[in-house]
Amino acid sequence: MKKLILFVAMFSCLAISAQTHYCAEHKAKRFNKTIASNAAVQKQSSVSAIPAENSYDLKFYHLNINVERASLFISGNVRTIAKVTAPALDSFAFVLHTNHTIDSIYVNGAKRNFVRRDSLVLATAGTPIAQNQLVDAIVYYKGTCPSGGGAAIGNGYNMDTSPSWGNEVTWSLSESFVAYEWFPCKQDLRDKIDSSWVYATTDSANMVGSNGLLKNIVTIGNKKRYEWKSKYPIDYYLISVSTAKYKPYILYAKPQYLVNDSIYIQNFIYDNAISNTAWNSQKTALNKIVPTLELQSKLFGMYPFHKEKYGHCMAPLGGGMEHQTMTTLGFFDFELDAHELGHQWWGDHVTCAAWKDIFINEGWASYAEYLSHQYMTGTGTTPTQKMLDVHTNVMSQPGGSCYFTNADTMNSGRIFSSRLTYDKGSAVIHTLRYVINNDSMFFQAVRGFQNTYGGSTVSVIEFKNYFQTFTGINLTQFFNQWYYGQGYPTFAVSWNQSNNIFYLKSTQTTSFPSSVPLFMTPVDYRISRTAKPDTIVRLFHGQNIENYTLPLTGTVTGIGVDPNNWILNKTGANVKDIALSAGELNSETPLVFVGPNPTSDALNIYLYQNDQAIVEVMDITGKMVLHQNINTHAEFDISKFANGIYTVTVKNKQGEVLKTNKVVKN
Repeated sequence: MKKLILFVAMFSCLAISAQTHYCAEHKAKRFNKTIASNAAVQKQSSVSAIPAENSYDLKFYHLNINVERASLFISGNVRTIAKVTAPALDSFAFVLHTNHTIDSIYVNGAKRNFVRRDSLVLATAGTPIAQNQLVDAIVYYKGTCPSGGGAAIGNGYNMDTSPSWGNEVTWSLSESFVAYEWFPCKQDLRDKIDSSWVYATTDSANMVGSNGLLKNIVTIGNKKRYEWKSKYPIDYYLISVSTAKYKPYILYAKPQYLVNDSIYIQNFIYDNAISNTAWNSQKTALNKIVPTLELQSKLFGMYPFHKEKYGHCMAPLGGGMEHQTMTTLGFFDFELDAHELGHQWWGDHVTCAAWKDIFINEGWASYAEYLSHQYMTGTGTTPTQKMLDVHTNVMSQPGGSCYFTNADTMNSGRIFSSRLTYDKGSAVIHTLRYVINNDSMFFQAVRGFQNTYGGSTVSVIEFKNYFQTFTGINLTQFFNQWYYGQGYPTFAVSWNQSNNIFYLKSTQTTSFPSSVPLFMTPVDYRISRTAKPDTIVRLFHGQNIENYTLPLTGTVTGIGVDPNNWILNKTGANVKDIALSAGELNSETPLVFVGPNPTSDALNIYLYQNDQAIVEVMDITGKMVLHQNINTHAEFDISKFANGIYTVTVKNKQGEVLKTNKVVKN
């Protein structure tokens, strides 16, 4: 889901705030209005709260409902087919908002009794259904959907009139816990539905957009039934309907992986918009979805739902929602469109395993914006400016982490934090790309990850482990400081040059030292010289004060820190210090770095003046728990070591002690 973009004029003049994801702020405000009233179902949405729901694995949903463009009233039935996973299933459980009346429930062909406990419904199954057998349940219901603002942007089901175009629309928006406001369902992220149908009957003046392929339009008196079918796995909150007086606007994309075929892009546009001159600017933006889809297919792998479609349904909301195969959005804008399209891979094809893993969805969709700016022309901003804006927003406060606990998954403001979920998530991915330092490998890992986890859900830990295995880079320290940790580093540099030797002293301080006292990271330095091109050197920052000596011809005129904005950082003092010399650097440069200290899992050893060494680690009793030869640098996983104080000794090849440290494992 993407940020809001404010309308300055009624139709075409858009003011975009690059540092504020307005949609994220709006989500929090609307969600928190009804958090108390929704507390029961949100509690029920946790995996352990409804044992009966955990007794089955969803296979198929068929929504057969009646909807209109100017009414929150829904009636009809929803069929659920699921496989029993418990030893036996004696009741079928689901959630449905109390605004809806349940007329009847059929389980495996027989009408069954049921009980309601707030929004939780339990229908008897008759004879208990054995493990691995199918349960086939149909719920007949009707009611007016609530309008308290419980969803991320609005309610589970919404009704409004577009202030720009004057169109009446009803549309669903179930993220994160409010699908139950408009249809009976199981709200468990990890239980994706294998396939789904949405049949929506409405007045013949309307059109209804939904997931998958429009297989049929059936005339029923003065009404029409739109029959949408999808064969792809889908999460509960991504099922959608949008109803209005629409007209289709069709495009086709031809990704490089799809030989002799194309992807159908089916857009449902307000019927009066297409004939309006103000539509031209919107049309220009929408048409860019073709090269954007082709680009993202190249970077992330083939568009995952290419056998069905991609598309959009317009609705009067201030941003977009990535409903699978058919995004719902308020208007067309390059960055908004790129973000929601990115979600088709990140959020839809691969979905976060829990809302605390929202980095998988929003961090990556936000980075899809940056990548689209990077590889496409005429996008309205440069990739450099885009990432500068992202970093500025993240560093507007000294702390804040991408990570949050399960306790915060009831807080939409934290789930959809503009600064931490969207922008810091995007910035962390950008830095990960820099640390891997090989775009070919980085994007191979991206595509491999999509292939491995497509159609399922994934946690951040699984993401980290996959990239670590694929690249061969230990990413424990990286995630500890950038994803789990808070804050950012500031680098103050002083430099000098003498006899074609360049001396650099870089001092790091951090904005939230109680969380991350030192960001251990490579850093680029751009060195400017007279009569010679600038040169960029990549140096590792492994302690608070680093001293470097480089052979360099030409007269140095200045130095820039992280000139291409790869990492979250600020720059402090940047001065030429004529007193800086080899003698000073050598007197300050240590032989070995051991850290971080204290640590919970990773122990890094860096050799500054030796290329080989022996590392010995003893516990408090004097028992040797680690003995290993290293070259230049090594990172040891000590997560399974008992908590306590360890003695770390580093020796050179001759057995001479270079450094002895007491390290606290906690």
